[in-house]
Amino acid sequence: MGIDAVYTYDIAGLKSAISEHNSFVLTCHLNPDGDALGSTLGLRHVLRQMGKEATVITPDLPPTNLMWIPGAKGIRTYERDIEACDAIIDAADCIIMMDFNELTRLKQLGNKLSSSKKFTILVDHHLDPIVKCDVMISNPKASATAEIIFSCLRDMSFIDYIDVRAATCFYIGIMTDTGGLSYNSSDPNLYILIAELLKRGVDKDSVHDMIFNNKSLRRLRLMGYALNRKTMRIGDLPVSLMTLSREELDKYKYNTGDTEGFVNFPLQAKNIICSIFLMERPDGIKISLRSKGDFSVSEFAQHYYKGGGHFNASGATYHGTFDDACETVKRDMIEYCEGKLNKTQN
Repeated sequence: MGIDAVYTYDIAGLKSAISEHNSFVLTCHLNPDGDALGSTLGLRHVLRQMGKEATVITPDLPPTNLMWIPGAKGIRTYERDIEACDAIIDAADCIIMMDFNELTRLKQLGNKLSSSKKFTILVDHHLDPIVKCDVMISNPKASATAEIIFSCLRDMSFIDYIDVRAATCFYIGIMTDTGGLSYNSSDPNLYILIAELLKRGVDKDSVHDMIFNNKSLRRLRLMGYALNRKTMRIGDLPVSLMTLSREELDKYKYNTGDTEGFVNFPLQAKNIICSIFLMERPDGIKISLRSKGDFSVSEFAQHYYKGGGHFNASGATYHGTFDDACETVKRDMIEYCEGKLNKTQN
């Protein structure tokens, strides 16, 4: 059934599905980040503690800098072994989709899931989910999908199955999707949840060190170049634009995950409330957007590029040349800001 509700919390349906099925495939979005991996791997640990079969299949290779997450070495990658992954999906009783709101974010794997007749569950915190599923858990106000699934497990009385590995995975999901609790993390209940995770044995200092102090010199050089040479202010707007072409990425021997978090750094500058990062990829120009306060980047991404995400953290893809993307995004942001100013004046 198609569901477009903003907030759906079918806890009874989720508990029944987990109890009644024995074999699960868990998947997440393309270019998986810490929340995508943390939520899927955390739930996999829980399901296995319950005596269930559970496999995590990602659309493409996870970034190397996150492969230390507990259970990451057991991940299957769809684009590398389609036939084997198809067999795993076909043999499963239930598919749990996590941390995305539409199947286009899975590329080839999305085509496989769209034609599947398996029982499906969606757990996500992005706006306006358009995924067909049998059970939906959607909460756009949550800091991370990892927060949602941990809360669900607790509410379903499955918390005793959460060992230190699962708790660490959920903690990683929350930490990475909030920039170390620097944004989208004002709900007091979130800190109660974090305390529960720490009580289960999470080594907070070690996790933070691996997340924030585990960068290669190559990545640091690329970041220095991007900030020093490739970041500008768009006119007089409180908006910064960072750009990296394929040629520039190749020069610094870019690996998946090397630019994670780059878009956040310009927000540290005085009078910058919106940061845009354009990165050239084989499938298009990736547009990453972050903002502070009441500046909605999700509205901008959706209106101009059919993208989306969260109020202060969104993204989209531009299909065209890299130079055209740079000029188009600048023009569109100027128009967007002028529109907001006119609304304020009227």
